[in-house]
Amino acid sequence: MKKLVQSILILLIATTGAWAQHGQYMERIHAAKMVYITDRLHLTSDQSVRFVPLYNSYEQEIHSTRQKYRMSAPSDTDDATARQAVDDNLDYQQDVIGIKRKYNDQFLKIISPTQLADMYKAEREFKQLLMKRLEQKRNGGGGRGMGRRGY
Repeated sequence: MKKLVQSILILLIATTGAWAQHGQYMERIHAAKMVYITDRLHLTSDQSVRFVPLYNSYEQEIHSTRQKYRMSAPSDTDDATARQAVDDNLDYQQDVIGIKRKYNDQFLKIISPTQLADMYKAEREFKQLLMKRLEQKRNGGGGRGMGRRGY
């Protein structure tokens, strides 16, 4: 089962070529992430039905917060703007922690504390896997398997 999920994950990421629009690409990444996380948590069907919409809301809040702070990133490098960037980053991290605390109680109504800890771990693992895959694509790995490019 784990090999199947990993294969699906790699296939979803690998099939997003230059033809894919940003929205489609992000949808595929999200779908792959959901498969990865739900598989790692070993959710029952009842848990899955309740978990996925809640996780989507949680992820949307995190994304909105990230966008808010991304818009305010300074392009200058003087001391005042550098200080503001540091303060903004700390504010962003604090907001994300607040979102996680808010959703923890809601997640714990659906999944166990161990599953919640595994969820955060699976998020980190997925991000690392995605970053590794993107790095491979940048370095000529192509991401299409078996060394074939552009086919």
